[in-house]
Amino acid sequence: MLDVLKVRIYPNKEQEIPLAKSFGCSRFIWNFYLNKTNNQYEETGKGMTYCQMAKDLTQLKKLADFEWLQEPTAAVLQQSLKNLESAFKNFFAKRTGFPKFKSKHSKQSIRFPESCSIKDGGLKLPKLGIVKASLSKNINGKIKSVTVSKTSTDKYFAAILFETGDLTNAKEGKISGIDLGLTSLITVFDGESCYKVDPIKPTRKYAKRLRIRQKALSRKVKGSSNRYKAIKVVAKVHEKISNTRQDFLHKLSRNLVDDNQVIVTENLCIKGLTRTKLAKSIHDAGFGMLLNFISYKLEREGGKFVQVDRFFPSSKLCSCCDHKNDSLNLSVREWICSSCQTTHDRDENTSRNLREEGIKILSTNTVGHTELQACGEAVRLVGTCTQKRVSEKQESPANRFAV
Repeated sequence: MLDVLKVRIYPNKEQEIPLAKSFGCSRFIWNFYLNKTNNQYEETGKGMTYCQMAKDLTQLKKLADFEWLQEPTAAVLQQSLKNLESAFKNFFAKRTGFPKFKSKHSKQSIRFPESCSIKDGGLKLPKLGIVKASLSKNINGKIKSVTVSKTSTDKYFAAILFETGDLTNAKEGKISGIDLGLTSLITVFDGESCYKVDPIKPTRKYAKRLRIRQKALSRKVKGSSNRYKAIKVVAKVHEKISNTRQDFLHKLSRNLVDDNQVIVTENLCIKGLTRTKLAKSIHDAGFGMLLNFISYKLEREGGKFVQVDRFFPSSKLCSCCDHKNDSLNLSVREWICSSCQTTHDRDENTSRNLREEGIKILSTNTVGHTELQACGEAVRLVGTCTQKRVSEKQESPANRFAV
């Protein structure tokens, strides 16, 4: 299997020059053939494939006005064309938006698809030599590619894609149900105990610092050197916010994966949640990032990540007697079951139901579909969609049973 290690690299002054040229040439090739493909599509109704662009690039580098394209490695420019073709495929598959032109003022990146290795504690790259790198672990497998990037704060990073051995042993641990929220980032129930972890809210933590820096930026004259310096200062604050969030979520996901063999969560529609008035808090919490971290870390260690269907009424069901409280709305954080008179904390009850449903999914080898459905009763957020969505499972609902 393949694994990725992202490390920080420290090129010297002599190595920064060819790196800057490679960034510029790769960016120019992307913009040049994006524009050429758009024009050809308007004229003929067909765009350019990678083979057509690569063939045209070979002739373009022979022209006197474009001889400077021969300075970087040819594989770097070809990789830029492959990325452009992938961007068009993702657009037509409706996975992302239309490809955009790249700017020299934003993040820069290039990919070396070959001839990369680890040597003398550094990273050896084509036409650059050995670049000083901060390697956190040893890489024993074959390196497939290296993606070098430069952030807005002038820091260099390298994402190393390499081969590693396949997993042979299954992970051992608990089975936990996790409920995501804003008051408590996660509520975990492992079958014995239940605990909560509060969010750190990095955006709100550094809001005052960011406001001061952005106010100073707004006073600078456009195009001036002082404005360029102020942009760097604002970028450092955004980088601090991003690093704080990622560090917290990495440590949290690592603790969860170390303690559990199976983790069960709800398949939330995060894109829909970010269209509400809680968008800032949801982005700040990083729900999607946390689920992504848990997923790939469990996969590496042989664990299982189970997602329950979002229409499963996890918060409405009583975890003791399975009675469904249809009158429960989002503002109620504690409620009493009318059937067994049990007092429930909303988040804790949800995590218990998710764990039980996850065990049911594993025992029946299903893919996350449930027999009970929320059916949109007081759970759909107003304004997130214009057309009512009907679940296929509503035709023949069955009673829920415990495993």
